[in-house]
Amino acid sequence: MKKAVILLIAAIALFSFSCNKYCSCKHYIDGKLDKDYVGGNFINELKECSDNNETKIIDDITYEVKCK
Repeated sequence: MKKAVILLIAAIALFSFSCNKYCSCKHYIDGKLDKDYVGGNFINELKECSDNNETKIIDDITYEVKCK
């Protein structure tokens, strides 16, 4: 019985870690990688990483955030 409880706890712990998605985002300015961009890595539990992609055009300059 003790082995079954230990296996159940291990399975739950493994499942909880596997649900987290680690996303990595990069910032681009007019198609060129912005090397000064900070904060592009995070844990995403609910959505796809690509749902955080964003594109803005300000003064004819394209700013993009692409996440994987």
